[in-house]
Amino acid sequence: MILHSGILASGGAHDDRFLPVLAFALLLTVGLSLVLGRARIPVLPGYFACGMLLAASGAADLAPGSPATRLLEQMGGVGIILLMFTIGVECSFAELSHLRRTGLRAGLVQLVFTAVAALPFLVWAGLSGTGLVISAFLVALSSTAVGLKLFQDMGMANHPGARLTLGIALLQDFAVIFLLVLLPGLSGGMDLEKAAGLTGALIIKGVVFLAVAGLLSRYGIPRILRVVSLRRSNELFTLTVLALCAGIASLGNALGLNSALGAFAAGLAVSGSVYSHRILGDATTFRDFFLTIFFVSIGAFVDFRFFAAHWVTLLAAAAGILIMKATVLAVAGRLSGVPLRGSILAGIALSGIGEFSIVAADQALAVGVLPANVRQVLLIEVVLTLGLSPLLMRVALPWTKKWEGARGSKPKKGDTPGMKRSIKEMSGHAILCGYGTVGQMVHQALLRLDIPVIILELNAETVRRLIKEGHAVLFADLSQGDTLELAGVERARVIAITFPHVDLARATITVARERNPDIAVLCRARFPSEVATLREVARGGVVHDEREAGLQMLRLCLSAYDRDPEEVDLIAAQAEATEVEISPAEGKMP
Repeated sequence: MILHSGILASGGAHDDRFLPVLAFALLLTVGLSLVLGRARIPVLPGYFACGMLLAASGAADLAPGSPATRLLEQMGGVGIILLMFTIGVECSFAELSHLRRTGLRAGLVQLVFTAVAALPFLVWAGLSGTGLVISAFLVALSSTAVGLKLFQDMGMANHPGARLTLGIALLQDFAVIFLLVLLPGLSGGMDLEKAAGLTGALIIKGVVFLAVAGLLSRYGIPRILRVVSLRRSNELFTLTVLALCAGIASLGNALGLNSALGAFAAGLAVSGSVYSHRILGDATTFRDFFLTIFFVSIGAFVDFRFFAAHWVTLLAAAAGILIMKATVLAVAGRLSGVPLRGSILAGIALSGIGEFSIVAADQALAVGVLPANVRQVLLIEVVLTLGLSPLLMRVALPWTKKWEGARGSKPKKGDTPGMKRSIKEMSGHAILCGYGTVGQMVHQALLRLDIPVIILELNAETVRRLIKEGHAVLFADLSQGDTLELAGVERARVIAITFPHVDLARATITVARERNPDIAVLCRARFPSEVATLREVARGGVVHDEREAGLQMLRLCLSAYDRDPEEVDLIAAQAEATEVEISPAEGKMP
C-alpha cells in the first residue's frame, strides 16, 4: 500500500512515513512491556497504553478513514485471521468432541445469562431493537487470546480452569462466526422474510464451504504439505502454510462469508495432519505480531474527549461487566462439574469483553444494524476490561489456591482424546530431537524404563509411522521459535539433540535453558572445536563423536590381541580420563 503525507505531518513532504511510526509504536511496546514485566504486571494493558501514547503523540493521523487508520485496521484484521487459523489448527474434531462436555454447556449458559443481564443496562443507555440485542451479545463475548494466555503465563496451561476457558472460548468463537454470517441478512431492518432468505442462502454457502474445506483436508492439503516438506525448506513450508490460510480465508470471503470463518476452516483442515504442530509453530509468530498491532490499534482509536466526558459512567460499566461476567462464568463452570477454583479463574480470565466484539461491531456498523456511538463505548470497555482482567487474575491466583481440590488438579481417566492432549499434559518427560540411529537407541531405552518421551522429527513418513505405533511425536522444526514450547520444554526433565549440528544445537539449548533453567541437556559434536562451543551452553552434556569412536576402536583393537578384558577396560578408562588420542606414530604394539 502506498501511503500519502497524511500519515505523518512532515512539512508537506509527500512521502511514506508510516514505517517510522510503526517502528516507534513497536519500540514503545517493547520498552513498556519490559518495564511491566520487571514490575510483574501483565503486558496486555501496556499494549493499550502504547496505542494511547501513539495517538496522543500526534505522530500519525489516526482520524477515521485516514491511511494510517486503515492500515492499522488491516494489520489487526490479519491478526484476527491468524488467530482463528491457529484456533482451528489446535481444535481437531476429537478436541471439539472432548470439550463439548464442559465448554458447550458452560458457554451456552454464559452467553445467554450474560446477555440477558446486560439488557436492562443497555435499555437504560438508550438502545432498542436489533442494536440492543446485538450489543448485549457483544458484551457477553470474551477474549480467546487473553483468556488462554493468562493461564499459560501462570504456568497453568493444563489446569481444569484452562480447559474450561478453552471450551467456552471456542463456543463463543463459533457464535461470533455465526453472527457474522447472519449480519448481512439483518441489514434489511426488521424484514424477517428477507432476512430469513438471505440468512438461509448464507448458511447453505457456509455448509458447502465447510464441506469443500473438509475434502481439501482429506485429499488436497496433506499432499501439498507432503511435497513441500520433502524439500526440507523452512521458508517454503512457512509460505505454503500462510498461502493456505489466506487462500481458504479469501475463498470464504468471496462466497459472502466472513474471512474469519474461512481462516478457522483452513486451520481445521490441517488440524488432523502430522504437520499440524509445525504449522502451529510457523503461524504463531506471525499471529502474535499482528495481534499485538491489533491491541495497540484498539488503544490508539480510543477517543480521549469522549472518555473524559463520561469517565465515571465508563469505569462503573467496566466494573459491572467484570463482576457480572466473572460471576456468571464461575456459576456456569460449576454447573458443568468444574472444580470451584477452576471455575473462578476461568470466570476472571474471560470476564473482559473480547477482541471479536470489535470485529463484529465493525461488521454490524457496516450493514447498518448498530448505532455509530456504540462502537466507541465498546472500544473503551474492551480496553478497560481486558486491561484489568490480568491484574484480577494475578490477585485471585493465590487467594483461590486453598480451594484447589485434589480431584480438580489431576486429569481424569479417559480425559485425553488423543496425542495432542497427552503431549499438553506430559511432565518430567524427555524431548528427543531427531529419530535417526542415535535417537532410536535412546528412545527404546527410555521406553523400557517407562520414561515418557516426546519426539521431534522432520521426516513426515517417520512421524506417520511413530503416530501409528502410538508414540508422542511432533512434525516440528527446531529452528522455529515455538517448537520447544509445543513440546512442553518448561515441564521437561531432559532434552537430547541426537544429530551433530552445532549451530542449531546451541540455539536450541539456549532457548531450552531460558524456558527451563533446570533441564538436563544432551547433544553431539563431531570435532573438538564444536565440543568447546557446545560446552559453554550445554554445561557438560556433550558427546564427542570422534572421541567416542576412538575409544570404541581402541577397545576393539586391544581385544583383537586377546588382551585381558580388565586390562582393556583399564586402558580405555585411562584414555577417556586423560583425553589421549592414540596416533600411529605414538602407538606401539605389545
